[in-house]
Amino acid sequence: MRGSFHLLAYTAVALSTSFFLTSASYAEGMQGDAKRGAETFKTICAHCHTTTYDDSRIGAPGLRGVLERHDEAWLNHWIKEPETFAKTDVAAKDLISSNKFGLAMPTLPAMQDEQNRADIIEFLKTLK
Repeated sequence: MRGSFHLLAYTAVALSTSFFLTSASYAEGMQGDAKRGAETFKTICAHCHTTTYDDSRIGAPGLRGVLERHDEAWLNHWIKEPETFAKTDVAAKDLISSNKFGLAMPTLPAMQDEQNRADIIEFLKTLK
């Protein structure tokens, strides 16, 4: 019984955290711009990622359809601090372990900016 309570409490916290991340990103008028996101992608992300479904030459996942695999809150957290997030999130951990070269996405200084992350996510929405 006690284990069930902890599982239920953990699930409630996880759900509320996910809701908070989604709300916090856009509640304060934070609106991403796909055009700025495309430019940021070209200068930062394209070194490792493709805009197709195919993995890149270094094994980074292609980002077409990424919002079908992960929600915006997950992506926001992943883009901001992938190394820390991978320590606690199963999907993030699996993503890193699936890289055939043993590479992991680094925490990038430019992605500490909330507007940059919102722009990237808006751009990723266009990759259908």
